[in-house]
Amino acid sequence: MRGKIRLLFFKEMVGAFRDRRTMFLTVLFPLIFYPMVFAVMGKFSASEQISYEDFTPAVFVVNDVPEPRLSAHLAEETAIYWMFAGSVDEGLARMEAGDGQAVLQIEPSPSGGGPGLGLVVTLYFDHSDQVASLAAGRVRETLGAYLESVVRDNLDALGVDYEDLTAPMTLQTEDVAGENWVGQMLLSRLLPYFMVLAILTGSMGLGGEITAGEKERGTIATLLVSQLSRTDIVLGKFLAVMSVSLISAFLSAVGLLIGLRWFGGDLISIKAGSDAAFVIGWSALGWMLAVLIPLAIILAALVIIVGSFARSQKEASTYLMPIYMVIVLIGLVTITGTNGFAEGRFFVPIANALYALQEILSGSLATQHVLITLAVNSVVGGVLIALAVRLFKRESVLFRS
Repeated sequence: MRGKIRLLFFKEMVGAFRDRRTMFLTVLFPLIFYPMVFAVMGKFSASEQISYEDFTPAVFVVNDVPEPRLSAHLAEETAIYWMFAGSVDEGLARMEAGDGQAVLQIEPSPSGGGPGLGLVVTLYFDHSDQVASLAAGRVRETLGAYLESVVRDNLDALGVDYEDLTAPMTLQTEDVAGENWVGQMLLSRLLPYFMVLAILTGSMGLGGEITAGEKERGTIATLLVSQLSRTDIVLGKFLAVMSVSLISAFLSAVGLLIGLRWFGGDLISIKAGSDAAFVIGWSALGWMLAVLIPLAIILAALVIIVGSFARSQKEASTYLMPIYMVIVLIGLVTITGTNGFAEGRFFVPIANALYALQEILSGSLATQHVLITLAVNSVVGGVLIALAVRLFKRESVLFRS
């Protein structure tokens, strides 16, 4: 690093860390916010699980079959509150009014059947409603238990022991995801997204201050008449913005890991039933840093460009907001885990970094994907830095009225 650029870099870094707003957004916020998010999420998820377990869903029964045995079996099921409706339409109307969560229609089968059998059962419920899905699950368990009891009795009448029957097929499943798959999934999806947001917010906070902010205060003129060239000024400010943004991303990752490790246990154990322990290896950290640096170059250069063009910090914030929203949208698309566009998605700047980070954290790293990401983002970052230098050299842009 050239001496003049290094001097300006340290000047901007000292100014940044003397600014209370920068310190709060870069250091304190990620270390407090993310653990708090997981603490709240874990608490509400645990309480929601308990409330579901204690909840007694209401189900409307439309029984068109005089089957006393089924009626008696349903009456014995205390985990569901049964109500009777004259028709399916009546049951659905009352369900939509909030009086119940599902409608169970029982009709005779055209093919008939043995005692207690020969039934066609239709269950109506809203798949998008978690409570309705819970009610439907309990109804299925009840009907399954009824079917088993009828089959057992019919086999006993024929002198066949149900337990002596050999199933026509045995299906075994093996979970190869490992004990901590939920924690790894959360980490691989959330960490890249929050790190990119941290890089962007860190860049926006300091970048607007040391570009448009200096123009607004008039201190940019003093810097321009110094012995520093325009290129030196841009590179010094750019390095300061990039450094602060990377520090913000690192601390965001630390805050997220603390949140998952200390407060994510309830959230993860509900789904996985295991400890929320997971480790990021040194190799993965190295690849993450390699991916994050070109990404930070792109975002820092974008902020410097906008700050150099804007006449005030307010105007810079206005111009940066659409960029922020686009990156948030890109993050939301990548967080869904879609594999669309195959290899092509690694040629899309910014999005490719998110996909590459997901692969690194999930343990499914494909080296060619990371190399494509590094190449594309390095080229884009270099172009943006050159554009920032070019804009800073134009008086009509730097001092536009």
